Amino acid sequence: MEPINVLVIEDKKGDLVSLEKILKASGYKVWSASRGGEGIKLAKSVSFAAVITELHMPRMNGIDITRALLRVNPQISIVVITAYTFISSAIEAMQEGAYGYVTKPFNSSEIRIVLERAVERFYLLSSDKKKERFAELSVKDSLTGVYNRRFLKMYVANRISLVERTTERFSLLMADIDYFKKYNDTKGHLAGDQLLKRMCEVFRESIRQEDVIFRYGGEEFIIFLAHTDKEGAILVAERIRTVVNLYMPTTVSIGVGTFPDDGAEFEKLVAKVDKALYKAKESGRNKVCIV
Repeated sequence: MEPINVLVIEDKKGDLVSLEKILKASGYKVWSASRGGEGIKLAKSVSFAAVITELHMPRMNGIDITRALLRVNPQISIVVITAYTFISSAIEAMQEGAYGYVTKPFNSSEIRIVLERAVERFYLLSSDKKKERFAELSVKDSLTGVYNRRFLKMYVANRISLVERTTERFSLLMADIDYFKKYNDTKGHLAGDQLLKRMCEVFRESIRQEDVIFRYGGEEFIIFLAHTDKEGAILVAERIRTVVNLYMPTTVSIGVGTFPDDGAEFEKLVAKVDKALYKAKESGRNKVCIV
């Protein structure tokens, strides 16, 4: 798969290093420049899906950089960096054509979400070939590589329509990483990102190729288990919980639900699985529960 190029223009070394780590962890190919002129020169020779640039720099500020980059490529998505006290400058940059802004001090989740949307915009505005890439990006979580919540409803609703007139069962697991906020706060957001990625690897190794993983929320995942009844789903959930206990620095709580026993419609089925997860967490965490 062709890498997604993202350019960072930042004159502060510490901030540049932090941004590079966050973006590389999200799977982007990161280029960097310490001055606006250097970044614009790079943009003339490399196709960047997005540029993230500091607003307040000597010689050439972020608004000047935004204008110059859009002259090089009107489709490029530009995200400016600002402190909360200078939001008005970020809005001025957006009036000049910037896509959005992120704030200091950096929050990896904020940067990842804004960049994900900025990259999607670039591909949506691009050629038919690049729009095919957008179609892929729009259903995938950029950090973990699993499918996102946007695609979950579409996928499950389609499976329901295929099996609702048969006796086939499928099940959903809703897994939540226990005490993830505490892990993030003590270890840092980058460590939290790595934990999410490693957790998805554990999920993949614990299920079959025909099963599908979705990132449902921050630290919540839904796993679709094809041709699996309630008893089989509980076995898979317990296998995942045990492997996480053995090899990960945290635990997971898992709720289990089965179609059509726990809901013949998407919303009802997910609500039942969510209720089972809540039961697992309320009764002490590191458990598999049904309702």
